[in-house]
Amino acid sequence: MKQTIKHIAALAVACALTFASASAGVLGIDGEEATSIGIYIKDLADGNVLVEQNSQLALTPASVMKAITTASALSVNGANASFETKVTLRGSKGAAGLWDGDLLINATADPTLESENFKSKLGFCDSIAVALKRRGIRKISGTVIIRQNLKDAGPILQWEVEDIAWPYGAGLFGFNWRDNIATVYPVTGKTKPEVPGLKVTLNKVDGGNDLVRGVYSDRLMAYTRDTGKRTWALKTTVPDPSAVFLAELKSVLSAKGITVGRKALASEAPETALYTHRSPSYAEIMRSLMVRSDNLFAEGILRSLAPADTRKNAIKREKEIWATRGINPRYTIINDGSGLTRANRLSARFIGDVLEWMAKSPMADDYVSFFPRAGKDGTLRGFLAKTPLVGSVALKTGSVSAVQCYAGYKLDADGKPTHVIVVLVNGFFCPRKQVREATENLLLDLFDKK
Repeated sequence: MKQTIKHIAALAVACALTFASASAGVLGIDGEEATSIGIYIKDLADGNVLVEQNSQLALTPASVMKAITTASALSVNGANASFETKVTLRGSKGAAGLWDGDLLINATADPTLESENFKSKLGFCDSIAVALKRRGIRKISGTVIIRQNLKDAGPILQWEVEDIAWPYGAGLFGFNWRDNIATVYPVTGKTKPEVPGLKVTLNKVDGGNDLVRGVYSDRLMAYTRDTGKRTWALKTTVPDPSAVFLAELKSVLSAKGITVGRKALASEAPETALYTHRSPSYAEIMRSLMVRSDNLFAEGILRSLAPADTRKNAIKREKEIWATRGINPRYTIINDGSGLTRANRLSARFIGDVLEWMAKSPMADDYVSFFPRAGKDGTLRGFLAKTPLVGSVALKTGSVSAVQCYAGYKLDADGKPTHVIVVLVNGFFCPRKQVREATENLLLDLFDKK
């Protein structure tokens, strides 16, 4: 009897929403008739679809793409894996504290090296210095070599050029350092930390402050109305994170009394392990990137699906993963792991099917924990904040120009997923606030059973 009543109630809600769709639209936002909207909300217990509108329409997901990236990587690599950066010595030990050879950094595209988001993992340069001193090494006759084997590294060509210079547009490299960003003082051209080779051009404009740097370019153009303010500073991306690291490492080693040469010496000599840095676990990285919507971390997690290979092959593997699980990726377009590019296309149904698969998998608890909670976390802190649904809806948000998306779960009192929720809104004409409030009202109508 309870199950019958549940089905009748669900049917009533679905009918009411279908009627709304035929008249004012499911969301009821201004200009909805000219807006592309995909909605898919499903009860995981009985399989009943409560709301479905254009669920097969391929739309720009923005940062909701991160929910797919983390689902793919978690289901393949597990929660406890991590990136390893191995530091080795090549050559042989000489007399009186001399290492006759080179110091090698074997990078694995770890996006978290010296990241401000994992303060407990800071101190990479100091750890190398300590390891050298323990071996009694005070001089390296060769130099420091960074091995980077990531193909097509750096910013993604499908990203907008105006995004590249800002911290959220930091590209993934074979070696990443300090979130691949630095503080720049445009009036003086100085940076902190030092960014070797970066050329800063200051331009006076009547409008607000702006930064522009092309893909792979070492020229940063800064725009401001106040060109005389020497203390004016902004965060910007760096064109070569390994160069920033090398300058810092040599400075730290010098301060510890360890000198390094400038020329590689021992290309054919055997290698000796010196120190291994392990990143936070994949689960910790994924939780951080989902709550903060970190694009760099998302690109690193995507590339973990095909280490040292191309981005194209990492994406190919991602699609194959879901195809083997019965989720058809044929009408999806994926160019990155973060969703920063406007060229991605996913349907609400595809996202919903991935969310459902994860909710029923052994990784469900870890995966659901990655999502910000309504009214509490990250990008969802203000969403449903003063409603009965606070904390009981977990969603990844996504937003770029005229795009607002949500994907995640309704949770029960124990934090277990009961429903899949996907709302994708593209090309809206109303204020973004109206889209957010309309989505809140939709969820309250469905789940706030007073």
